[in-house]
Parts: sequence; structure tokens; C-alpha cells
Amino acid sequence: MDFIKQNIFDEIKGKSLQITNIKNYFGNRNIDILTQRPTKIIKKNLKTQLEFADVNNIVTVDLKILNHIKPFNIKSPYKILAVNTFGQKINILYFGSFKRFMYNKFNIGFFYRISGKLHFFSNTFQFIHPYEIINEKDIDKFEELEPQYNLVRKKINKKYFRKVILESLNIFKNIYLPSEWISRDIIQKNQWESFKNSLINLHTPENCYSNFKIYRKRLAYDELLSNFLIFDRLKKNKQKSNSFYVKDFSLSERIIESLNFKLTKDQQSTIQEIKNELLNQKQIYRLIQGDVGSGKTIVSLLVIADVIKSGYQCVLMAPTELLAKQHFDYFREIFDNYNIQIELLTSKSKNKKNIIDKVTNNKIQLLIGTHSVYNKSLHFKKLGLVVIDEQHKFGVNQRLKLLEKSKNCHMLIMSATPIPRSLSIALYGEIDVSIIKTKPKNRKKVTTSIISKKNINNLINGIERKIKNDEQIFWILPNIGNDDDEFQEDQNETVLSRFNYLKNIFKDKVSLIHGKMSDELIIKNMKEFQSGKKMILISTTMVEVGINIPRATLMVIEEANKFGLAQLHQLRGRITRSTKPSNCVLMHNQNLSELSLKRLLILRNSDDGFEISEKDMFLRGSGDFFGTNQSGLPKWKFFMPFDDIDFLDQVKNDCKLLLNDAVTNKQKIDFLINTFYGEKEFLNYFSA
Repeated sequence: MDFIKQNIFDEIKGKSLQITNIKNYFGNRNIDILTQRPTKIIKKNLKTQLEFADVNNIVTVDLKILNHIKPFNIKSPYKILAVNTFGQKINILYFGSFKRFMYNKFNIGFFYRISGKLHFFSNTFQFIHPYEIINEKDIDKFEELEPQYNLVRKKINKKYFRKVILESLNIFKNIYLPSEWISRDIIQKNQWESFKNSLINLHTPENCYSNFKIYRKRLAYDELLSNFLIFDRLKKNKQKSNSFYVKDFSLSERIIESLNFKLTKDQQSTIQEIKNELLNQKQIYRLIQGDVGSGKTIVSLLVIADVIKSGYQCVLMAPTELLAKQHFDYFREIFDNYNIQIELLTSKSKNKKNIIDKVTNNKIQLLIGTHSVYNKSLHFKKLGLVVIDEQHKFGVNQRLKLLEKSKNCHMLIMSATPIPRSLSIALYGEIDVSIIKTKPKNRKKVTTSIISKKNINNLINGIERKIKNDEQIFWILPNIGNDDDEFQEDQNETVLSRFNYLKNIFKDKVSLIHGKMSDELIIKNMKEFQSGKKMILISTTMVEVGINIPRATLMVIEEANKFGLAQLHQLRGRITRSTKPSNCVLMHNQNLSELSLKRLLILRNSDDGFEISEKDMFLRGSGDFFGTNQSGLPKWKFFMPFDDIDFLDQVKNDCKLLLNDAVTNKQKIDFLINTFYGEKEFLNYFSA
């Protein structure tokens, strides 16, 4: 690959499919590749002589090829006989149709450096499908310590990606960087190297792990500093007076009077905070955090009503079609009484062009949708408010595309995922936060219990009693599985295997939904469950957010230890809508670790989402906080929120020092922002 322009901010050269995939997943620029953090380091252990202690470990040895032995039947391997400089014989084995390929790959009499897991069989050392083969002429390209990157499901060859990394590093090594931007005392205290050396050493390690964490921490600090520098620019823009003037709150007051319940104290105070901002013509940038079932949706509805009454359009974005449809039904039920034009836009909408035309001509006042609201041809006439439900479930670029449609409009973010205040600053910058803790008075507490899978028969008996009382059941599992999955007592269950098992017992009362099904079938099955035609719904975590089934009083979560506590708490919230006593059953296999049991006990003993999230943060750390099937927080490159949150104040201080003399420090500020966030991401940046 030929890099003509020696600049890390230039586009990677090349038009191959591999290059295209790399650009699609990681970015177009050389620096985008270099800011991909290695997930682990493989040590290849170069040896001159093999020992029995090396068996079952990865080793590397220089071998001379002696001969090829073709397989004598379809099941036997293709065998290459080789010897090292000590005269030790090593066999290289390949299973499958490798005949012609192998003969050309290993030339008899030539030397190769071969890495792989060492085996010992029939008194001979063996490599089976070795990890790496290097010709003698390319020995200088051998890396004994090789970083590995997350390329899962990206159709990118790891050797090719490594080649691109090294070529980008060669460019990076030869460029001039601004002088150090982190305070000297912090550099010395943490024993950090420069940004340049940290990035180079991260990708070309001299030892396996000892300094890896130090380099990552340094780069995490830089990333967070870049984050705050962007927030500063946004904050300056945000403080300008807003042209969207809302002063008539009569519609929301009429709606409140018509409700068959009374707003809680927290709901009322949140609405009042937003009204004050609207009256002062301040651009709203507010996070509404509310525990599961606390009533965030009605708050957003009331704000939307007043913005529409003042002549503006609104858009509400939900992470799934299920939730978007539920919001649409709820909003339409109320807004139909006030002649507000509302429409649903999803990937399955049949009249998309008509909807887009109406939005452009201001004939639709509230648009509710999923990712479809990013449609390039969708232009709002007078967009005044963007509401994003469960923002952390959307990618950064997805949110930016929506924000670009109206750069100065108000923005509300709703989240039932409790995020500690310190972390919300890192995620959203100096965002205003409203917390809705109090729940409607008629909500019953959920009784949570922890059981082993071997007690499933007792659970089935309880489900039979629930169904007789016309109560419904959610049954959640982490994996979908295959169509031929059968129930087996000693194996991990899947949505499909559990469906087959329960269908044998409860016949046509059982239904299921999961991500591999068509949207039409998901909505059909969900409607049947909502109407009571089906009494048990088996699902993945796609029911985690916002699904409202008032008759559901039992939530069974199988293999509960595989979920994050925040996620388990959200799932449990699906059965708080009923006025009847509700139960959440956390089921596990018998081999539950002490840590996993501690986590499940936190959930059993508390129904406060904020308390649960704080405790889980310290038990699990950032990597698993939001669980297996949830991206949770936005994808940072180096910053690991719960591991690095301790230097948040130091970063803010360094940010102030840079900004106090922004003219002198312009080169440093621009370099940091450009490194971590390209021009596209910065265009209308609201989270990182």
C-alpha cells in the first residue's frame, strides 16, 4: 500500500475490499486506525529448541521442510515433515482439502519461521494449522509480541489490518506534534510517556502487559480531554439566545387536568425546570433520568405539546420498532383529542414518501420513529424539539444525523439506565439533569427471588397458577439459539429451546420474539401477547425498554448472571405496571460464582435503580456494567468510564488551562479534537 501524503489526518490509500471494510468500521484517516485499542497481545515465544514444557503453549520455531505426506483417506491430515536447527523433528498438520495449497506453501529444503500451538503426539512435536508462517526472506517482519484487535464480524483479515496499522505508524513516527498538553505533575505522578510514544508503544509493545495499562490510561486521558474541549465549544454555542420561543403552556395544563392520575412531585419539578428554560429562551439540553416506571414519557409528552402549540415540530426517536409503535399509540391516544397531527416512521412504513412530504410541509407536528428518522430526504419545516429515548442504545453518528436537521433546536434525552452524575458529565458534558425518583402511588413492589435451574418444576407450577388468575409471564434468555434446539437439563438454554420446552407444557399459550424474526412477526406476536391471546412471551432483552403489559406479573430471567444489573433492573420494570403482586425470578445454573451471587443479591434486596447501578459499578467495572446484549455507553476508544473516572476532575482542570489561553494553545486543541473526533463527528457533537 502506498501512502503518498505523509499525514496522519489524510485518508488511507487503497480501494480494495479490505480497505473499504476498514474505512467503514474504523474511519477513513490514518489516525482513525491508530486510535483502535488492541484487545490483547499474543506472545509467540521464539525458541531454538523445543521442550516438553512448551506443549499446549504458543511457540515459534525456525523449521526446514523435509517432505510432504499426502493423506491416505479423507479423514487423515495432510502432513509436512520438518526439522529445526537442533535436529528435532516437527510435523505440521492440516485437515481438509489443502493438498495443492500446502505443496506450494512449503517448499522442500527451504526454511520458514512457524508460530502456533505446540502439540505432542506419537512421540513427535506437532503444529496443527499453525497461526503464522513467514518465509526466510521476510523474517524481519516477525513480531514476537503481536497486538490483537477487535475484528469480529467485520470481514477484515487480521494480518492485513496489522499491515495497515504498521504503515500508519510509520507515518505517525515522522510527524511533528504540539508540545505536551497535560500538566507536568500529572505526567510524573502517573509515570506517563508522551502521547506519541504511548500510541507507538501500544501498537508495538516491548513486553506483554506491564506497560499496556499505563499507555492506555494516558491515551484515555487525552480522549477525555478532547471530549471536554468539544463540550466547551458546544456550551458557548448553547448559551446564545434561542430563536424558538415557547410561552404558552395552556395545552399541557389542559392535558394534565384530563389525566386519570396525578403527576408525582419529581414529574412536576422536571416540567417546571423545562418551562423556565423555555421562557428564558435558553436552548434546552437536558437528560431526564428516571427509574423504570417513574413516568418519563408523560413528561416528554407535556413538553412536546407546548412546543407544538407554539408552532414548531417535534421528533421522538426510539431504539426499537416495538417501542416506537408503543409511543405512537400512547401519544396518539392523547393528542387525537387536541387535533395534533402525529405520524410513525419506521423501516416498515409503506407510505414513507407521503410522510416525508408532510414533514417538509409542516403538516405533521410530531414524528415518532426509529433509525428511519435519519432519512437523508427528510427535512423538517420548523423542528423545535428532539426527544431521544434510551439514547445510549444509538450510535454516535446516528444521533448526529438527526441533530444536523436542526442545529439549534431543543433536546431532551430520556434514560431509565441510571448513570452516576460524574459519569453523565463524561458522557454528555455539562448537561442539565432532572431525576424522577418517585413512582406513581399505585405501583406495587416486585418480589425478587433467586433459584437454581433444577427447581424449574416448582416454577412451572407457579406459572400454571398465574395463568389461571389471568396473569401473564415474560421469560427472558440471553441467546436466541437454533431452530433444532431441544431442552436439555445440563445445557445452557436459548430462546428457541425454552420455547420448545414450554410449548410442550402450555401448548398455544406460548409465544416468542427475538431479533432474527421479521418486524411483522414480532409486532404480530407482541399484539397477541398484549391482547391476552398468548399468556407467556419468551424473548431476548428486546423487551427491556418501555414495553407496557399491565397484566404481566411474572418476569423469569434465565441465566441471570449473564446480564448487567442495570439491565436486569430494567427487565424487572416490565412487570411494575400491574396493581397485583408481581414476582421476578432470577434463574441460574448450579455453578454460580460468589461474585455472581453477590450481584444477584444486590438486585433482590433493592428496587432503587441508582443504588443498584452504583453497587454494580464497583463489583463489575465498566466492561460488563450494561450487560451482554447492550452496548450501554457510547463506544470510547481508550477511555473506560468506571476505571478512569478518578481523573475526571484533573482532565477538567487541564481543559481550563488550555482554554484560558486558547489562542496560544490553538494547535494543541485542534490536534486533540481532530485526533479523536473527525470533522464529521464534530459537526454537531452531543456525546462521545
